[in-house]
Amino acid sequence: MTSTETRSGLVARQLDAGIAARADLAEQVAAPATRAAVEAAGEAVLEALRAGGTLLVAGNGGSAAIASHVAAEFLGKCIHDRHPLPAISLAESHSSLTAIGNDYGFDRVFLRGVQAFARPGDVLLTMSTSGTSPNVVAALAEARRRGVRTILMTGAKGAGRGDLADHLLVVPSSETPRIREVHMLWAHARCEAVDPAMQDPS
Repeated sequence: MTSTETRSGLVARQLDAGIAARADLAEQVAAPATRAAVEAAGEAVLEALRAGGTLLVAGNGGSAAIASHVAAEFLGKCIHDRHPLPAISLAESHSSLTAIGNDYGFDRVFLRGVQAFARPGDVLLTMSTSGTSPNVVAALAEARRRGVRTILMTGAKGAGRGDLADHLLVVPSSETPRIREVHMLWAHARCEAVDPAMQDPS
């Protein structure tokens, strides 16, 4: 067997494992209690936007990429044309993140964004696969102090962190790639729902 064949075999095995895990997770996240929690969080986002509020999004690493993607979908569109909606990714600016991290500590990089932008009636959507990221936890606490509705999307390790947010959405997995894949599914569901819900009637 050549090294190329060996590598191809590894990719095939990981692909099969990922597909199997996704299929198993699809069944679990379709459970009534999980669906209800996701729908309630989505309604909170819709209500805030209808009332003129802003969506703030935060996460680390791959979750930062999802945060940027989500904000872009609201400012632009997901599928259907509509007016732009106010959404800010707190993980977007390298300059801000490194300046705040250097001057105040990395635990405060999202907290400062909440302090700068969040107003009562807004929504803070956060992602932490463990549910324990200090900068996410700090941002959620500050948001609640400011009358901002809060959502935490996490994985199995964060299942007990209901004290952190108004809406706790748990992916029943400890595998970071699988958790983020479901987070992206949930985020897209919100974006796709917002498009027709926020159509300009004129």
